[in-house]
This record gives sequence, structure tokens and C-alpha cells, in this order.
Amino acid sequence: MAAQDILPTIILIGILYALYKWLTGPKTPSDPFRGVTRPMVESVTSAFPDVSIESVVFSLSRTRNPQTTSEIILDRGTLPAAPADFVVPDHLRPVAVRSATPASSSSTAATAQAAAVKQQSLIDRYNLSSRLAGDSAKASASPEPPTSGGGSGVSSGVATPSSIASGKWEATREDREKDLRARKERMILEARRKILEKEAKEAAAAADKAKAE
Repeated sequence: MAAQDILPTIILIGILYALYKWLTGPKTPSDPFRGVTRPMVESVTSAFPDVSIESVVFSLSRTRNPQTTSEIILDRGTLPAAPADFVVPDHLRPVAVRSATPASSSSTAATAQAAAVKQQSLIDRYNLSSRLAGDSAKASASPEPPTSGGGSGVSSGVATPSSIASGKWEATREDREKDLRARKERMILEARRKILEKEAKEAAAAADKAKAE
């Protein structure tokens, strides 16, 4: 009888000990990238190529939503910087991302060309070709636009919705989506304008250098 009484006690003690070790043992850290996928990263980086991949992935690891991350970029102009020890796993890096190479005149031209191609793909995605054609027609009609009136630095064909200018947050989801799309279109066209200006300056500098030689 004594042995029969001791056996259940030993089993109970063993169960309690195992439960104690499980509760007090080291916890396996949760995956900070759970819920973040490569398509989510690519959707943000393709719309905002100037934002670093580290900042995009770090933001997505907190929001788990590319729409929310895009809205943060549109509201603040950028994303909070990722911690210095933050490392983007390879399975989240977009296929087009490559390691940085030493800067040179040829690599600079290749980078500008790649950026122009990316902007062109975004223009096709958002059906902005007609607005680019309108910009070209306006530029041809008025080669010397007036500098007065505070219109410098913004392309004439890039319309700014009143909701963007006033910072108003639309009430309905449909209006918010339209507002977000308008902001994206404005940023895409502005980014392309800057790329074209940069290419024109580089071409002019190269021509001047060739004449000097």
C-alpha cells in the first residue's frame, strides 16, 4: 500500500517540476518579421524608391501593413530610421536590390538610368502617361515659365489636391484611397521631374567638359 501511495506522488512531483521548468525557462524570441512578406516590401519600395530598404522593412515589422507604411511616408516624407543593428533578412529583400558598388561616372549613369526605368514603370502602373504628355506640351508652349508667384520647384503638370494642401483627412475609405493615390501620383511625377533635371545637368556638364578638353 505504501508503494501505491508513493507512485502517484512521484508522478505529480514530476509533472509540477516539468511545468515549473517550462514556465521559468528561457523563452524563444518571437519572429519580428512574422506577417511581413517580400511582395509587401516591394510594393512600398517600388512606390517610394528613395526610402531605404532597412527603414521599409523595419516599419513593416511594426505595422504589418504596406498601406499604413505608405501613409507614414506620405505624411512625414520619409520613415523613421531603423536601428543600427537591424538586419534585413534575404527572403525579404526585393530581387532588384543589389549590394552597393564604388561610385564612378559609368555607375552613376547606370543608377540614374535604372531609377528612370523604375519611375517609368510606376508611371505605366498609375496611367500617368497622359499627364507626362501634357507636361511636355506645356513646356514646349512656354519655354520660359514665369518665376513669380511661388511656383518654382514644382512641375506645372502636377496638380496638388486641396486635401493634400490642407492636410485634411478624408472621412470615407474611398475618399482616403483617392487621396492616397493622388499623393502617390504627385510624388511619382515629382521624382521623375527631378531625375530628368539631374540627367540634363549631367549631360550639360559632360558637354562642357568635352569642350574644355
